Amino acid sequence: MFCWIATIWTGKPQFKTPFLFFAGFVMLFVIGGVSGFMTASIALDWQLTDSYFIVAHLHYVLLGINVFPVVGGIHFWFPKMTGKMMSERLGKWTFWTMFIGFNAAFFPMHITGLMGMPRRVYTYDAGMGVGWLNLISTIGAFIFAAGVILFLVNIWRSLGRGAPAGDNPWDASTLEWSTTSPPPVYNFATIPQVASRHPLWEERLQESDERSVLGDAVHDGMVLDRGKETIGITPLDAEPNVVLKMPGDSLLPLLLTIGMTVLFFGLLALSPWMMALGGLCEIVVLVAWLTPKAQADEERVELYE
Repeated sequence: MFCWIATIWTGKPQFKTPFLFFAGFVMLFVIGGVSGFMTASIALDWQLTDSYFIVAHLHYVLLGINVFPVVGGIHFWFPKMTGKMMSERLGKWTFWTMFIGFNAAFFPMHITGLMGMPRRVYTYDAGMGVGWLNLISTIGAFIFAAGVILFLVNIWRSLGRGAPAGDNPWDASTLEWSTTSPPPVYNFATIPQVASRHPLWEERLQESDERSVLGDAVHDGMVLDRGKETIGITPLDAEPNVVLKMPGDSLLPLLLTIGMTVLFFGLLALSPWMMALGGLCEIVVLVAWLTPKAQADEERVELYE
């Protein structure tokens, strides 16, 4: 939490839709985390277990950690994926609708859980005094659902009538924003050489004299165009110096899984012949898998010209 807060504090937040979802995620995660470690107290856990308090905690953690950052991330990278901008006005409506609806739906469950409301029931005694809190939760759930619908409408509308995004609509500092939107299938014609944490902001930050070399900015560099390849780097400076051939597609993992299935069925059925067949299959496949193979293409360094 302190790392996330420090990142915001030392930066210059832009209060766009992606940031709102990220800030909301931090707040929701704090609430869900605090309500979670309360259950470490055995005496309190006896009362909280299988109550609505646990339902509230679970949803603050699951939706707070997963849904809000993912929706914010889609707003952020949607321009790069599609070349179109999502509506900022509709995005902010989406955030506030989802945020208010979420808290209205699940925060009262902390109270109803402490009042004895059990989870996994569809009805309860009217004398428990939790009817008005459950009504608030129900209204909040519908508000949250409306926010999800707004999000889907924003995606549908932006795909058809969204404003052109350009290469870097957020003025971001990382490599993906140096390519076109949407990016070409190969990302970069040549492998970039990165010299700082903010390769697109090096001129304005002037943190050092070194400069990153992006793939399309020069006409030399390593080309990965022969199947599955990756780059090797020097051990001290992490400078790319070689292209390495990676393993290609193979049926061996599937055959190994089939052999394991036969082996364990044999163990369950106490069948010696099935165990022997499965074990033999495992040995043969592992030997074939782990045997070094001659590379058709040796390690190579090529220039893009």
